[in-house]
Amino acid sequence: MAIPKRNKEMTPLKEAIERLLKVYKISDKMDEITLRKEWEELMGKAISNKTKRLELRKRVLIIQIESSVLRHELSFAKEKLKESLNRKLKRRAVDEIIFR
Repeated sequence: MAIPKRNKEMTPLKEAIERLLKVYKISDKMDEITLRKEWEELMGKAISNKTKRLELRKRVLIIQIESSVLRHELSFAKEKLKESLNRKLKRRAVDEIIFR
Protein backbone atom coordinates (compact mmCIF):
# COMPACT_ATOMS: atom_id res chain seq x y z
CA MET A 1 0.00 0.00 0.00
CA ALA A 2 1.51 3.30 -1.09
CA ILE A 3 1.55 6.26 1.24
CA PRO A 4 0.23 9.39 -0.48
CA LYS A 5 2.70 12.21 -0.92
CA ARG A 6 2.37 15.10 1.48
CA ASN A 7 1.19 18.43 0.14
CA LYS A 8 4.16 20.79 0.21
CA GLU A 9 2.00 23.88 0.59
CA MET A 10 1.75 25.00 4.18
CA THR A 11 -1.67 26.14 5.39
CA PRO A 12 -1.74 28.59 8.29
CA LEU A 13 -3.41 27.15 11.39
CA LYS A 14 -6.01 29.93 11.46
CA GLU A 15 -7.07 29.14 7.90
CA ALA A 16 -7.20 25.40 8.61
CA ILE A 17 -9.43 25.97 11.65
CA GLU A 18 -11.74 28.29 9.68
CA ARG A 19 -12.10 25.62 6.97
CA LEU A 20 -12.85 23.00 9.59
CA LEU A 21 -15.54 25.19 11.17
CA LYS A 22 -17.15 25.72 7.76
CA VAL A 23 -17.06 22.03 6.87
CA TYR A 24 -18.76 21.06 10.12
CA LYS A 25 -21.09 24.09 9.87
CA ILE A 26 -20.27 25.40 13.33
CA SER A 27 -18.78 28.77 12.40
CA ASP A 28 -22.10 30.52 13.19
CA LYS A 29 -22.14 28.92 16.63
CA MET A 30 -18.57 30.09 17.29
CA ASP A 31 -19.54 33.62 16.18
CA GLU A 32 -22.53 33.49 18.53
CA ILE A 33 -20.30 32.54 21.45
CA THR A 34 -17.93 35.39 20.64
CA LEU A 35 -20.85 37.84 20.33
CA ARG A 36 -22.21 36.79 23.72
CA LYS A 37 -18.80 37.36 25.26
CA GLU A 38 -18.38 40.78 23.62
CA TRP A 39 -21.97 41.92 24.26
CA GLU A 40 -21.39 43.11 27.85
CA GLU A 41 -18.15 44.86 26.91
CA LEU A 42 -19.77 46.60 23.96
CA MET A 43 -23.13 47.51 25.52
CA GLY A 44 -22.28 47.84 29.19
CA LYS A 45 -23.52 46.06 32.28
CA ALA A 46 -26.97 47.75 32.41
CA ILE A 47 -28.02 46.71 28.90
CA SER A 48 -26.34 43.32 29.24
CA ASN A 49 -28.38 42.60 32.37
CA LYS A 50 -31.62 43.39 30.48
CA THR A 51 -30.68 41.00 27.65
CA LYS A 52 -32.41 37.64 28.00
CA ARG A 53 -31.12 35.89 24.88
CA LEU A 54 -28.64 36.44 22.07
CA GLU A 55 -28.80 34.08 19.08
CA LEU A 56 -27.15 34.12 15.66
CA ARG A 57 -29.00 32.30 12.85
CA LYS A 58 -27.80 32.53 9.26
CA ARG A 59 -26.16 35.93 9.83
CA VAL A 60 -29.27 37.31 11.58
CA LEU A 61 -28.68 38.29 15.19
CA ILE A 62 -31.78 37.86 17.36
CA ILE A 63 -31.60 39.77 20.63
CA GLN A 64 -34.28 39.32 23.26
CA ILE A 65 -34.50 42.36 25.55
CA GLU A 66 -36.83 42.33 28.55
CA SER A 67 -37.41 46.11 28.52
CA SER A 68 -39.63 47.43 25.72
CA VAL A 69 -38.25 50.96 26.17
CA LEU A 70 -34.67 49.73 25.83
CA ARG A 71 -35.64 47.55 22.85
CA HIS A 72 -37.12 50.63 21.14
CA GLU A 73 -34.02 52.73 21.85
CA LEU A 74 -31.66 50.04 20.55
CA SER A 75 -33.66 49.70 17.35
CA PHE A 76 -32.50 53.23 16.39
CA ALA A 77 -28.86 52.13 16.69
CA LYS A 78 -29.16 48.88 14.67
CA GLU A 79 -26.72 49.83 11.92
CA LYS A 80 -24.07 51.18 14.27
CA LEU A 81 -24.42 48.14 16.49
CA LYS A 82 -24.14 45.78 13.51
CA GLU A 83 -20.95 47.52 12.35
CA SER A 84 -19.44 47.35 15.84
CA LEU A 85 -20.21 43.65 16.22
CA ASN A 86 -18.78 42.81 12.79
CA ARG A 87 -15.66 44.83 13.62
CA LYS A 88 -15.25 42.82 16.84
CA LEU A 89 -15.53 39.55 14.89
CA LYS A 90 -13.16 40.90 12.22
CA ARG A 91 -15.52 39.74 9.47
CA ARG A 92 -19.07 40.26 8.27
CA ALA A 93 -20.98 37.77 10.42
CA VAL A 94 -24.10 39.86 11.13
CA ASP A 95 -26.25 41.14 8.27
CA GLU A 96 -29.37 41.97 10.25
CA ILE A 97 -30.40 42.50 13.86
CA ILE A 98 -33.86 41.68 15.22
CA PHE A 99 -34.93 42.86 18.66
CA ARG A 100 -37.63 40.90 20.47
